[in-house]
Amino acid sequence: MAITYYMVQLPPLLLFILLTVLSGTLAGIITYLVRTYLEVKILRSHNEVTGFIFIAIAGFYALLLSFVVFVVWDELNETRTNVSNEGSSAMGLYRDIKYYPDTIASKQLTIVYLDFVYNVIDEEFPNMAIMKPSRRTPESLNRVFFEIEHLKPQTQIQTQLVAEMFRHLNQLVTYRGLRTMSIETEIPPPIWLPIILGAVITMIYAMLLDIEHTRMHIAINSLLGVFISMFIFIIIILDHPFTGSIGIKPKAYKEIFTLESWANEKHIKD
Repeated sequence: MAITYYMVQLPPLLLFILLTVLSGTLAGIITYLVRTYLEVKILRSHNEVTGFIFIAIAGFYALLLSFVVFVVWDELNETRTNVSNEGSSAMGLYRDIKYYPDTIASKQLTIVYLDFVYNVIDEEFPNMAIMKPSRRTPESLNRVFFEIEHLKPQTQIQTQLVAEMFRHLNQLVTYRGLRTMSIETEIPPPIWLPIILGAVITMIYAMLLDIEHTRMHIAINSLLGVFISMFIFIIIILDHPFTGSIGIKPKAYKEIFTLESWANEKHIKD
């Protein structure tokens, strides 16, 4: 499990402040040490070459960061789309079950299906937040399949409803599979290596530039460190779509329980 997982356990604002303050302070301190202990004449004599190389390295590093941000942002949008489609299929299946004409079969199937929904909310999504698979949810989903397979439709309408149940159930299984697979798509350590190393190299070249005013040089490099850390913050947050306070939640599944509670209350009043 990557260290970035533990970082996103912090509130986003706190994580942002820690990353930017730490990187900005570190860049400023190292720049001050370089200006203090490295001869200014050496910096000045190589300033033109160092500046040219700095521009090239900074440009390539910015391109690398942009590419990584684009990739993780695209994966996040794809995950959100899959979760949304899964929720729509889950809601459609709930309505098919709820309005099935055979009352006895409908009640039995509702109990089994709500057990699956409960496991998704109570176990599967919390487990995905800590990047672990669920055990009870697949079993409860298999029971839903079993119950629907053993329905015995007596009329054409019932037959059509059973076919609709299978359609929604198969869609749900497909999108759920895509969702559970998304916990394995975090950025691997070999990709983090060039990101961190690129930041270090960029900062080193920025420190070797000869800027006449020492305080201005420290301030510029501190801001550069803050700027780089902001990109890294975005990558860390987007790389864990189910973790932390801004993680994806099972809203559609929770809405099913809300509808069930509303239906039960209405039934009692009637």
